[in-house]
Amino acid sequence: MIELIRFGVFKDRTIGRLIYEGDVFYTVEKPWVDNQQNISCIPTGIYQLGRVDSPKFGPATWEIKDVPNRSHILIHAGNTAHDVVGCVAVGMGVFGQLQGVSNSRKAIENLYLMMSNKITEEITIKEGVLF
Repeated sequence: MIELIRFGVFKDRTIGRLIYEGDVFYTVEKPWVDNQQNISCIPTGIYQLGRVDSPKFGPATWEIKDVPNRSHILIHAGNTAHDVVGCVAVGMGVFGQLQGVSNSRKAIENLYLMMSNKITEEITIKEGVLF
C-alpha cells in the first residue's frame, strides 16, 4: 500500500510525502479547488491504482482509479504544480519554500521499479503534518 500525506497546502500547489515499502518520496499536485477537473488535486480517501498506457508518459503508467467525477489521474514525473493537470508528480526531495519537488525523473524511475511486479496497488491519501 502507498500512503500519501499532504502536508503543504498553498493557493497554487499541494505538497505531500509519499511512502511505499519504507521508501520516502515527495509529491506536488494542484491546490484543492473542490475536485474540479484539471485544476484541483483529488479528494482524500483510499483509491485503487491500475496500469494504463499513456500517450504522454508511456506504457504501464500508474493511474489513480475511481476518483469521484474525475478520470486520468496519473502518477508521473514533474517538478511543480504547472507540470500536472490534476495528476500527482513525484520527486526525491522538495525545493526551498516547498515550491515543488526535485529529481522527479529519478523518483518516478525508482518508484516504478519498486512497483514493477504489481498490476494493482492501493493508495491512501490524507491530510497531515510531518514529524
